[in-house]
Amino acid sequence: MIEFCTRKRMVLAILLLFSLTVVTLIVEGRWSNNHKIAEVNAENESRCGSEVVKVIESCRQCTTFEMKSEQAYCVKTGYREKIQCGKQKDNIYKRSCKVDPWIEERKFWILELVTCIVGIGTYGIVRHRQGILDQLLMEKVNRQIAA
Repeated sequence: MIEFCTRKRMVLAILLLFSLTVVTLIVEGRWSNNHKIAEVNAENESRCGSEVVKVIESCRQCTTFEMKSEQAYCVKTGYREKIQCGKQKDNIYKRSCKVDPWIEERKFWILELVTCIVGIGTYGIVRHRQGILDQLLMEKVNRQIAA
C-alpha cells in the first residue's frame, strides 16, 4: 500500500504529522504544568504553617533510593528540597518542589534532536545500501545480457 504513494504525497503526510506533533506539544506545554504546581504548593505550605521557611538545599531530583522507598516528598514531582521551619535547627524537613518547566522541555527537545539525528543517519545508511544493491543488480543484468 505504501509503495503506491508518490514522493509528493509522502512528504505532505510527513509534514502534516510533524505539524500536528508540534501543535500538540505547544498545547500540552501550556495546559499541563499549572495544575501540578498548584497542588505541590498547597501541600508544602501546610507543614510549616505560618512559620518562616528557609530553604537549606535547593530543588534537586530525588535519588533512586528515595523513589523506590516512595517517600512522600518524592512521589508527586520526583524532586525535593530541604527546608527549615522557623529558627530552630531541629525543624528540618524535605518537601517536594516544583520543577522548572523549561528544564523538562529542554530534556524533551534534546531527546527529539537525538531521535531526529538517529533517523537521518539511518536514512542515509539505507539509501547507501540501496545504491549498492542497485549497482549489483545492474552489474548482474549487464552480465546476463552480455552472455
